[in-house]
Amino acid sequence: MPIRPANLATMSATIAGAIAGLSSREDQASPVRITFESGYQQTVENGGCRALKTGQGGVTEVSTEAKVKFALFSGTSCQGSRALASGHGTVSFGDPVLAGAIVIG
Repeated sequence: MPIRPANLATMSATIAGAIAGLSSREDQASPVRITFESGYQQTVENGGCRALKTGQGGVTEVSTEAKVKFALFSGTSCQGSRALASGHGTVSFGDPVLAGAIVIG
């Protein structure tokens, strides 16, 4: 799938913003809990791109400390995938987000 320059700029800015805070071990150790439509909860730690559990429906909540940033991506990889949502701290979604990967920062 070709990446259009406008999409590349958005994706790069999202990833850069999500991982900008990874300057110490303390930041990397903050756990993030992802809640899916099925009720399943996946906990991920450390920064960078992590694949999400498949077959659990869309993401309904991302729960973490206020200083931790994240971005959800449509594919199972953060490169070449479209950013669907981003934020920091605990965020609930009214409509489940069909994400396959998350960047934590």
